[in-house]
Amino acid sequence: MAKASVGAIRLIDADGDALDDTSTNSLRVKIVDATDTIDIGDVQIQGYGTIGHGNNTDIDSDDDEAITSSTPCKYVELMAHIDNAGIIYVGGENVTSATGIALYGGDVFSMHVDNLSKIFARASVDNQSLQWVYFL
Repeated sequence: MAKASVGAIRLIDADGDALDDTSTNSLRVKIVDATDTIDIGDVQIQGYGTIGHGNNTDIDSDDDEAITSSTPCKYVELMAHIDNAGIIYVGGENVTSATGIALYGGDVFSMHVDNLSKIFARASVDNQSLQWVYFL
């Protein structure tokens, strides 16, 4: 049985030994306190199998647009191009300067999302660039 130690970011077994055997890529998890035990079951330990990247060099101020066509992912890092003259606002559909995350040139924003087509952008001036690296 493994338990997460309070205040630490590591997994230890019942004897306090660190769990570093990743050969099975899974871990049987139970949560135990003074009054109860909750059996969570097997938890898969996985990283990302694919790393991709892209850019959109034509983000304009007149309308929000999906940053790219349908691209499955789990996590993405977005960066406003370092040479942008304006601000890029990132968010969901219908993002505006009042509702989006503002990215100035060189700013990075990270998020968990299942498809890049769900991320929309609008710029304060026309022809701004947004770059990204995604993980699946």
